[in-house]
Amino acid sequence: MCGIAGIFSPSRPADGADVSLVRAMLDIQRHRGPDGAGVESLPRAVLGHRRLSIIDLSEAGRQPMSNAEGDVWLSFNGEIYNYLELRRELAAAGRVFRSGTDSEVLIHGYQEWGIDGLCARLRGMYAFALCDDRPDRQEGEVFFLVRDRLGIKPVYLARRPDGAVMFASEVKALIAAGADGSVDPTALVGFLCLGSVPHPRTWARGVECLPPAQILGFDRAGRERARRYWTVSFEGPEPSREEMAAELETAVRQHLLSDVPLGIFLSGGVDSAGVVAMARRSAAAPLVTLTVSFDENEFNEGEAARRLAAHFGTDHREVRVRAGDFLDEIHAVLGAMDQPTADGVNTYFVSRAAREAGLTVVLSGLGGDEVFFGYPHYRPLASGSGPLHTLAGRSPAVRRLVSAGAGAWGSLRGEERWRRFAYLQGRPLNDGLYLLFRGFFAPQQVRGLLDLTEPEFRTALDEAFPPGAAGNGHVDATLFQRHELARYLHDQLLRDSDVFSMAHSLELRVPYLDHEVIGLANRIPPARKLAETMNKPRLVEAIGDPLVEEAARHPKRGFTFPFKHWLSSHSAALEREALAAGPLRPDAVSKLWSGFRRGRLHWSRAWATAVVAAKSAAS
Repeated sequence: MCGIAGIFSPSRPADGADVSLVRAMLDIQRHRGPDGAGVESLPRAVLGHRRLSIIDLSEAGRQPMSNAEGDVWLSFNGEIYNYLELRRELAAAGRVFRSGTDSEVLIHGYQEWGIDGLCARLRGMYAFALCDDRPDRQEGEVFFLVRDRLGIKPVYLARRPDGAVMFASEVKALIAAGADGSVDPTALVGFLCLGSVPHPRTWARGVECLPPAQILGFDRAGRERARRYWTVSFEGPEPSREEMAAELETAVRQHLLSDVPLGIFLSGGVDSAGVVAMARRSAAAPLVTLTVSFDENEFNEGEAARRLAAHFGTDHREVRVRAGDFLDEIHAVLGAMDQPTADGVNTYFVSRAAREAGLTVVLSGLGGDEVFFGYPHYRPLASGSGPLHTLAGRSPAVRRLVSAGAGAWGSLRGEERWRRFAYLQGRPLNDGLYLLFRGFFAPQQVRGLLDLTEPEFRTALDEAFPPGAAGNGHVDATLFQRHELARYLHDQLLRDSDVFSMAHSLELRVPYLDHEVIGLANRIPPARKLAETMNKPRLVEAIGDPLVEEAARHPKRGFTFPFKHWLSSHSAALEREALAAGPLRPDAVSKLWSGFRRGRLHWSRAWATAVVAAKSAAS
């Protein structure tokens, strides 16, 4: 994992000023690659790279990297987990390799199969820029930006008036290179409604996010063509337990490839325990596992993690995080945050703990809940009956009346979820349900924070989160999952995991988000992903371990920190910071903090006001 940056300049040759801008972007992203840096100036582009050495630690792995002729160049961030298989195929076709890296596989693969054929074969997490300067390449695309299927690794771009396109792994790097960093008001509405900025927008008005599974190609004249090379599918026969187990074990085994110290985050839950269970079957040496524990016992999973570690025979490390650590690191957390987020602070601290334990790579159980329906809201969504389905079967007028009443009751009682029923008004049913379950602030709160009229709010929300198809009036669990993969997973969990792990120069891998695993799991009917007495039964069945099954029968906890306690102790100071700057109305901000102190508001809503203030001041 690394940091990439560069400029594609079709209208004029790249010059020294472009090189300086790329170096500035690399400097901003130094934490992403402390093991080396490189810049290559080409006729129409400047490519830059910060290296975090993972595979082939020699100088042969230095980037930007080229083919032997020096006319196809690459700047790559991520890991290609099936690179050994692809390397053998390319070697059989006559390609000669000069390194042991997965990066070189991309160059030879592009020359052998073209960009579309290459992307169709890749299994991994990646974002890369590739420049083709071969003399015989006069027609067609010569410069590409590419992201992996789920968007695990990021790439952002900014367009200059002269037609040049700048790109980088982080938004703040592009702002440092001159992109418009002023706050996008539509992105702000999106953040307040969803808890993260919905792509392809970013917090910065002049920066856009390349969507997942996207190839963006440019020809010599600067004409561009964007296309998706993969979409989520639910087609095909239901897999057997053996098929699901084999695919999961393949994914985990491939994710263990590393030439540097590697470990696994282990809590007391199903997802992380499942990764350890499957990794143990492939690992030649004892695995290193890591758990974060707390003084607050109700959040402490240390004992459960120790029991699992003993069962699997791992070299287990436990790191204690206390309230004082949070307070000492608040400004470092906000500084590492590339865009506003309502979450992710836990990833910052667990990543710091992993780096302090001597690890460079960690595997995480992230994605298990999204792929195998681990969240509580999937029960009413996939059940086919109950109050939610009854409401969905009513006329739009009845739904509007019920949602208005529920929202009013929620406002009266301070019940946040009830207030979010207002999202069911004026949107397709399944879009509204997503905002009901996954929304952040309720519409009334957003309007109050930004002093918006109802029409202004609705217009901004539709721009930030475009309405989907009207559907057939029925609750659709798979459509909800599509939203969750594109919004909550991509826009929040994966973005936070990348930014906060890379703040500590740590590579975080997510085997449950292997696209072959997702493709197989999506063929399981929604109702069969659920069981009355067990969480994620089809995942547990595939893992086939008694302690993982035992964990699945306990109430789901999630990976949470005692932030409520920590924020309560210093709420006055944080409220002052939230009021110091930013676009939110001060009276509305103070009202939120008052609600938090009285136990009528979730801590993340109060924290979000401090986040908005900090990121606005930095814009």
